[in-house]
Order: sequence, then C-alpha cells, then structure tokens
Amino acid sequence: MNFTRALVIFFITLVSVSAFRMKHPQCLGTFLYRYINSKIGWIGHGALWTQNNRQLHNITIEIILATETPSDPNYLGQINMLHFHKLRTTLSRDRWNVFFEVKFPRQVPIPDVTGILLNGKELCNKDGNYTSSKPVKIRLFLEYNDHTKEERHHAIYEVPPTDDQYIECGTVNSANIHQPLVYIGETIRRGTWPWLVSIFLSIGSKYNFQCGSTLISRKVILTAAHCFFDTGNIRMENKQFIFILGMYNLMGLPDKKIKILNHKSINIFSEYVNGTEVNPHYDIAVVVLAESVRYTTFIRPACLWKESTSKRDLVGLSGFMAGWGNDENGTISHFPKRAVLPVVSDEECLQANVKFHNLISETTFCAGWRNGTAVPCTGDSGSGLLFRRNEKWVLRGIVSMSISDEETSKSCHPKEYTVFLDIFNFLSWIEGFITPDND
Repeated sequence: MNFTRALVIFFITLVSVSAFRMKHPQCLGTFLYRYINSKIGWIGHGALWTQNNRQLHNITIEIILATETPSDPNYLGQINMLHFHKLRTTLSRDRWNVFFEVKFPRQVPIPDVTGILLNGKELCNKDGNYTSSKPVKIRLFLEYNDHTKEERHHAIYEVPPTDDQYIECGTVNSANIHQPLVYIGETIRRGTWPWLVSIFLSIGSKYNFQCGSTLISRKVILTAAHCFFDTGNIRMENKQFIFILGMYNLMGLPDKKIKILNHKSINIFSEYVNGTEVNPHYDIAVVVLAESVRYTTFIRPACLWKESTSKRDLVGLSGFMAGWGNDENGTISHFPKRAVLPVVSDEECLQANVKFHNLISETTFCAGWRNGTAVPCTGDSGSGLLFRRNEKWVLRGIVSMSISDEETSKSCHPKEYTVFLDIFNFLSWIEGFITPDND
C-alpha cells in the first residue's frame, strides 16, 4: 500500500468517525450521540460529575427525551451505568465521575434530549429555552447504588397538560412525575406536593421566606395565623407579604412553573388575638389571593377533611407534611422535605412534656416520633398535615407550635412532638371564603 492510498484511507476513516458522533447543542461536554452499528443503531453517551455529599454511593440520573411515538409502547428507552468512580483532584472536596449510556426507543429520527438531571439538579438546558417539535415526551430514570451495584430503571410518558377544570383536589399528576420511595425527612420531587405554597415577607428591598401554606381552591390558601406576626406578637402589614405557588427551590430563579401572587385579603381567626396576647388554640389564617390560578402539574389544591371524625380517631394514623423548615444544621432547606408523622393521643402528648399543657385543647392535636428525626421546625410553620383518604390527599392539620431545645437553643426539639391546629373545628369559617368566584 503506497503512502497516497494510506493517506486517503485515513482521511475517509476520520470523516466516517466524525459523522458517527454528534455533540448535543445544549449539553456540550456532557452528552453526545454515537452510532454503533446497523444492529444497535444510535445511542447516547454522557459524562457527569457529582459533588461530595452524605450519600455518594446513591445517584439518580434523569434524561428527558422528545421523540416520535415509539413503535413499542412497552419499551420507552433505558439509561445504563457504564462507569462510576472517585476522582482524585486538587480541590478541597472529592468528586465522582459518572459515565452512562442511553438507549433510545426509536431511531429515526433520533430523539432530542431536552434535559439531563443528576440528583434532581439540571445540568444542561438550564434556562429551559431548548425545546423540540417532536410530539412525545419521555422521561428516563436510573437509580444507581455504587455500593451494591444495583440499578433501578424507570420510564414514563410526560402527559400533555390536562384541562384544569377536570383536575380534582388532592390529586397528583403522577404521569409527569417520577416519585421515589419516601423516607423520613427526604427531599421531595417537584410536583409531588403541588398544594404547598411559600409565603415571603418583604424586609426593605428583600423578600425573605416566612412560612409554608396549603392551596385549597383557585384563590384560597390556609396557613398559621402566627406567620403574620413578628416575634413580639405585633401584626405585620399585609402589603409586606407575597405568595408563590409551585415553588420548589427557594434559592432558584423564578421559572414558568411558579405563580407569584399578591393577596386580596389576609384573614386571621378573630379569637387568635386577645388584646396583645395570642392564643395558640386559634392559630389559623385564610388568605384570599388577588387572582385565580390555573391548575397545573405543579399547582393543585388539597382537599379539606370534611368527614365527621373526632380527632381521637386520628390517633395511630400517619399524616404527611412537607416544607422548607430548618434542617439539622439550623438553616432553611433550599428544597422542601416531606416527613411521615403519626398522630398521638392528647394524653400521650401531655405526659411527654409538661409544656404541652398550654398548647393542647380540642382545637389542636400532637404528632411526631420523638426519636430525633423528622421534626417540623422554623420555616415549616403554616404547612399542612395531610392524610391519604379514598385515593386523595386531605388536609386536617396546620403546623402550629413546637417546643424549643434548651440545650442546643434550637427553636424545635428533635425529640418532642409537634402541635398541629385541627382545621375540622374551623370548617364553616374556612368555607365562607370559598365562594364560586374563589373555588
């Protein structure tokens, strides 16, 4: 073989290799398409890095695809782990190197990758501006444990938005959300608690997170009355508050999934304040928003508990609550965490700590573990405690009071119960604000 022929063959090979590798326009350095052979066709290859955290051996990768309708509805594609190892770097923290491949459900045309997330964090298309005209949206998930080498695969269609007039209270759009198993105090995935509303307080030119709350209709939310009072029990001005629906990352920039609203009225239950003293047994407020909201995957109402059920019948049942309350380090969580809390009897609550004597009444109840985990804390105030009833999420309690930890000076004690306001006693008052215009 002469030199000229060898050079021609090398050039053709180089062009062929280049033609069978395509970089992704929004994920440069993160993802590329690669053609293997006529039998396998195209696959995707990705490389990701994770920062050091408490669970380095567990990772979740999510790939969002836009594609044509798959020929086989039982196979939507799959993410496979290729390599996962620790990197030695000069940085002050360790990093881990992740290589993965993506098998597509349909080869012609090649699916568009419109998003890549690692442990819930968007790594490409962060501004959300990259879209695709392909009609079908598919989400692929890989949960990988490097300790056991176990892989768990999930794939779901992303269903187009439903006409919101048919959306029922207490329901989650599970078709659009991958929902892993819930552990105590685990960060929830966006959209799994769509009735959670954040309340912000303006201080000067800044807005600070104040409380959680629960959407119960298109214009009405429920929260704790004390969220609108300062530490000296002085009522703050209504104009200082805004309400953000569909909120997820408290430190993130606003996106199309949230709705920022002012209020039409903030209504504190009349017996909450008596002179300058506050009464924790009436710690409830109804906020009527300035405009109606359109229900989406990320903004939906919870149902109100309307069964004629004594709070004694709640004992032993497990309620779920989520919020941005202080974590174990005493700082506000950027993402909401959800916890499962069993309801206990008034007698058990009173026996646990003498301080509960001033907090327990017919309008309140206690819930929690007293084992140092999953304690609602500062920032969780006003968030709802919901129960699963007849396949719907139903609101029964509002996070009201907790006992401080004198040893650590923390505002909530990890080994004490939490006091919730029982909304069942205030149903007629609440429903008075849900008019046809506000429903």
